[in-house]
This record gives sequence, C-alpha cells and structure tokens, in this order.
Amino acid sequence: MATIFLLSVDRMLAQRIDEAMGGRVSVELVQSIEREALAGPCLIVIDRAAIPPERALSAAIGTVVESAGGRPVVLATQEMEAEPLLRAIRAGVDDVIPRDGEGAEIAAVLARLLNDAAADRGNRGRLTLVLGADRDACAMVATDMAIAASQGSGQGSTLLIDCTLPTSAAATYLDLSIDYGLASAISDMERLDASLLASTVARHGPSGLMLLTFDGGTGAEPAGLTPGDLAGLIRLLRGCCSDVVLNAGSLRHGGLLREVVAEATQVELLCGQSIREIEACRRLLDRIGAERERVEAMRLLLWDHLPGVLLDGRRMADALGVGSVLALPTDRARMRNALNAGRPLAMEADGGTYMAAIRRACGVASKAGGIDRLRRAMLKVVSDFEPDAGIWRLGAARPAKLNRGKQTNERAS
Repeated sequence: MATIFLLSVDRMLAQRIDEAMGGRVSVELVQSIEREALAGPCLIVIDRAAIPPERALSAAIGTVVESAGGRPVVLATQEMEAEPLLRAIRAGVDDVIPRDGEGAEIAAVLARLLNDAAADRGNRGRLTLVLGADRDACAMVATDMAIAASQGSGQGSTLLIDCTLPTSAAATYLDLSIDYGLASAISDMERLDASLLASTVARHGPSGLMLLTFDGGTGAEPAGLTPGDLAGLIRLLRGCCSDVVLNAGSLRHGGLLREVVAEATQVELLCGQSIREIEACRRLLDRIGAERERVEAMRLLLWDHLPGVLLDGRRMADALGVGSVLALPTDRARMRNALNAGRPLAMEADGGTYMAAIRRACGVASKAGGIDRLRRAMLKVVSDFEPDAGIWRLGAARPAKLNRGKQTNERAS
C-alpha cells in the first residue's frame, strides 16, 4: 500500500486526505522525514499552517525536498493566489492542494502523483510483449503464455492486455464477455490500483487470469487515446500485477512500441515459416526502430513449426537479427476447436508439444500426465535396452515376457 506522509499536527487534515483517497493509502502524521521510511511508493504533504511564521516558506520546502530523495512533495495551503503558489513551485513542490478543498479536488492531485510514484519506485511486475504479423495467432499465444505464467507463479495476479482489433481474439479464446477496456482504464488512472483493477476487469474463472482489451467489448477502436496515455497505463498496471502479458496486436505506433520494448522483461516475436511473414515482421521491427541490442535480446517463436520446411528457424532469426529461437509446433484442428469452444489449451491436462514449448518459454515446468507421461515411460524403456548386446542393463526392469522366458529355461535345465 502506498503512503502519504503529512508534515502536520492537524488530525482533521489527515482525516480529510484519508477520506478523499477512499482509504486506499495510508496517511501518517509525522514531524520530520526519515529516509528509511521512504522505501515504497509514497509522497509527502507539507501543511502550510504547520510552518512557523518566522520561517520562510521556500526554506521549509527546500529542506523537505532535500530529505524526500526524489519523492513527490505537495503543499497544502489556503493561499491559492498566484504569487505564493509560484514561490512554492519554484522552491520545489510538485503540486499544490487547497487545505480546505473538496475530496475530489484533493484526490485528483494526490492520486496522479502516487500513480507516478508507484510506476517509478514500486514493485514492478514482469512485462512480456508479444509481437507478430498474424494477430489471431499472437492473441492465442499471449493468452496461453499468460495462463501458464499465472499457473507457474502460484501467487500474485496476472493480467493479459489484448490490443487486437476490431474485436479481441483473446476474449473469444477465453469465452469472456468484455465491458471494460483500455479507454475506461485510462479514465480511471487517477484512482486505479490493484483492488479496483480486480473488481472491474473481466476475469477468467478457471485460471484467474484478468483480461483488458483494446476495444472494451464495443468492437470499435477507442477514440482520444494517445501513445503517452497507453504507455503510462502499462507502467501503472505493472505496479498492480505480478505478471503483465501485452499482445501488441493492432498497435502500430512506432514510438509507443519502442518504449514498451525498452521496458519489457521479455519480447516474443511470433513468425511463421514464410517469406511474407518474415517481411511483415521486418517492417514491424523497422517501424519500432529499437536498438540492435534490444532486437538481439528478442526471441523468435516459430509459429506452426514444420521440420520439412526448408526455411528453418535459424535462417529466419538471422534474417530478422533476433538472437534466440523457439519452435511452436501446432495441431491446427485442435487449436481451431479450442478457439471455437473457448477452452484454451493451457487449461488442458495435456496440451501436447505446443503447450510444452509455451511453458518452456515461460520458464514453467511441464505438467505430468497424458501423452507426455506415456512418452517418458516409453523413452525410459528404450534407454534401458542395449540393442548391440540384446540384453537389459543391470537393475533395469525387464518386460514380463523376458522374465517368464527366463523362468521357463531355468525349470528346463
């Protein structure tokens, strides 16, 4: 929880700030600022009435700003004329609130500064960015990666942001009805926190995954959103969730994507084994204009991998300048059925080689069961047999037929 340190002795002012923030932050009355207390997201409010008349306002503000270590500083004052406000801002305060102001007026200023503090200094969750030319495929991969990440972490919350237009493919894949999108979240940024996010966004019951879509269930592109709004929202959401998976989908703004790539923990570039998709991905990377080191740190996900296709992953990675490659073999009929039924493959006990690759990409151990368990048992039997000698290694379990044959020979002798 974020903290507001109020330099005052006025408990009524502390109560007014607490009510304005709706109890979402802790308000502490303090007489001085201790560096040890400024570990998490916080801001400092200076009560103008608590400054002695013989002390200059600018000197008092300067002392607090120096002790704040870069944390936001706000002045609560009744002097709302231009001249004293300018003096306070020149002295170093980030904003000013009316000491006897309305709750909404106080909350608008403090919530904005707290959100910035949470994005800059709070515990930021892992951000995975999925890029690619095939938007529906990217949405499915991002959804399965988000579910795998939520199952692997065991704690914390996971949020999937799907920017596919005209409608969200992830919402179809999860069989969810959406009525809260990016535009609504941006309008709520001043009061958005983990509890509000969990109570407003759509949630996939079986997995607990939260979904935020670009269209917000309207099937149309939201108007009035700027790249700065989206970038700020993504930073804020990382402070609310332990894992955020962003499917870029229909986003094509180079500056926004470049900023997200720079902040992402991992960038996955999804591409099929065709010259056309390689060209589309190359144009996307050119539009982003990321540094060479950033591109080399990306991972190429080889969508619908077929070993018989001569255009292999290593050649594709070299053509795109990407450092690592991971093959994603798919069963097209199975994936189409999963999409139509609204049952993600990540929720199945055995997702086959596709989900094994997805979990490997997320650093999550594969589930034991189904065909995977049978495959491991068969490999163990094969590894225990020495074909040249025609015998089983010492200590290895012998098949029942061989054991019965040995007993028969012993009785005959």
